[in-house]
Amino acid sequence: MREDARLAPLCAAPEYVRVQFEPLISSIERSPPLSPSPSWSSPHCVASQRTPTPSHHSTKTATTSMSAAAAGSEAGQAGETETVGDGAGGGDGRDLDRERQVARDNNTVTDEVVLDELDDLFALLAAQRRGEMLFAEELGKPDDEINFLRAAMYIAMHRRPDLQRVEDAEMEIAELAADLEKTLPPNPADRFPLRTLKAIGRYMFEELGFQGNQEEFYDPRNSCLDEVLARRKGIPITLSLVYMELARRVGMPMVGVNLPAHFMIRPVVDEMEVLVDCFRGGEILFVEDVEEMLKKHYTMGDGETVTIDRSFFQDEDVKPRAFFTRMLTNLKQIYFNRDEYASALQIIGYQSHCAPDANVLLYNRRDGGICLFLMQRYEEAVEELTGYLKDSAEGPGAGGADRQQVVQMVTAAQDQLARAAARNSVERAVGAPEEVDDE
Repeated sequence: MREDARLAPLCAAPEYVRVQFEPLISSIERSPPLSPSPSWSSPHCVASQRTPTPSHHSTKTATTSMSAAAAGSEAGQAGETETVGDGAGGGDGRDLDRERQVARDNNTVTDEVVLDELDDLFALLAAQRRGEMLFAEELGKPDDEINFLRAAMYIAMHRRPDLQRVEDAEMEIAELAADLEKTLPPNPADRFPLRTLKAIGRYMFEELGFQGNQEEFYDPRNSCLDEVLARRKGIPITLSLVYMELARRVGMPMVGVNLPAHFMIRPVVDEMEVLVDCFRGGEILFVEDVEEMLKKHYTMGDGETVTIDRSFFQDEDVKPRAFFTRMLTNLKQIYFNRDEYASALQIIGYQSHCAPDANVLLYNRRDGGICLFLMQRYEEAVEELTGYLKDSAEGPGAGGADRQQVVQMVTAAQDQLARAAARNSVERAVGAPEEVDDE
C-alpha cells in the first residue's frame, strides 16, 4: 500500500479503529482494573516517553557505583580477615560499621544515578517539545515565508531532538545545490525548463544516489528529513522535498501535487503540464501517464478511466499546511501500526499546528484520544473523545461507525476509571498494613 492510501483519519473512521479497538475493549472488560499512567503534558502537546540514551555523565556515575560496590566487597573481605586474626571478638563491631558505611555509600551513588537518569529524561522531553514548538512557530508564518526545510527538520526532532541537525541539513542542501549549479548553463536564460528538470534528476538520483525505499516503505526514518539525507532513501513526499529545495536554489520553483495515491511535484512554468515522480528516480510524466498509473493503482477495468482535473496547473500556491499534514499523517499511521502510541501522540501534537481546515483538526483530536486510550491514560482519553463526539455531532460521519467506536472507547475508559476509584476507596478504608519491625 502506498504512502497515502490510508489517509482515512482525515475524513472517516480509519480502518485501525475497527481492527484494533473492538478486541482491545473486550480484553479490557475481562482484565483487572488498571490505574491510568501519569500525565506528562496535555494531549495536544505530549512528548514521547521513550527511555533516554544515557549520557556520558550518567555512564560515569554508573561506573562509579560499580567501583564503590567492588570496593565495598573488598572492604568486607578485609574486615572478615581482620576479625579472624584478632581473636578477641571485637571484629564483629568493626565489620558491621564497615557494612553500614558501604551500604550508605552505595545508596548515595544509586540516588545520583537515578537523578542523572531523570535529568536525561526531562532534557529529552524538553528537546522533543522544542521541536514541536519550533514547528508551530514556523507554520505560524504566512505561507510564502515558511521554510519547508526547517519545518521538516523540526518534525524529525521528535526522533533525534538535536537542533544542530537542522543547521547541518540546511548547510548540506546549500552545498549540494552549489554543486548542482555547476552542472547547469551559467546564463539563466539558457536553462530551458525540461533540460533543467532532467539535470536535477540526474544529479539527485544518479550522482547522489537518492532512491525510493521500496523494501522498507513504512520505516519512520523515511519520513524524517535528516535520515533521508543521511541514508539517501525516502518516500515520495520526503524525496520530493529534497528535489524542491535543490530546484528552488537553481531557479526552478516547484510545488506539490497532492494526488490520492502518490505524491508528486511539478514546475511552476507557464504552459508546462508535466509532473516529477521522485519515488521513481525523478521520472518526468505527462498527465496522461499519471492517469494510467492511477488506473493501475485502483485496479480498474479496461472500460474504466481516471481523469485528472488539470486546473491544478493554474494553482501555484505552495500550500505548506496540506504538505505537512500529509507528511505527518504518514508518520502517525506508521506509529499506530507499530503500536508506538506515545510517538503517534507526539505526531498528533505536531498536526494540531498545521491542520489546513477544521475537519482535519477535529479528526486529529479523535486520534489523540485513541492514543491516550491505548496508553491507558483513561481520564485524558475521556476528555478528548467526548470533546470529539460533541464537536462532530453536527459534522460529517455523525451517527456512523466512527462515532459508535468512539462511544465504546469512552464507555470502556469510564469503566476503568470507576473500577480504579472503587479500588482506591477500599484501600483507603482498609488502610495499609503496618510494617513489622524485625529488630
